[in-house]
Amino acid sequence: RPLFQSLQTLADDNASFFQGSGTEMGRRFAAAFAALREHGRRLEPALRHFARLYHRFDLDEATPGNGYRSLVQ
Repeated sequence: RPLFQSLQTLADDNASFFQGSGTEMGRRFAAAFAALREHGRRLEPALRHFARLYHRFDLDEATPGNGYRSLVQ
C-alpha cells in the first residue's frame, strides 16, 4: 500500500505542476501523470489479491522469491 500511496501522491503533484504550465507539452505531461495515477489505482487491488497467492508458485521452498513473487516485487 505505501508504494501505491506514493505513486498516487507523486502523480497528483506532477499532474498539477504540469497542468499549471499552460503549454501544450504541460497538458500532455499532466495527462500522462493522470493516466499513470489511474493505472496504479486499478492495479493495486489486483496485485494485493495476487500477493496472497504467488507463494504457491515458487520454484521450490528452498528458493523463495522467484517467479511471480519477483515479478510483483
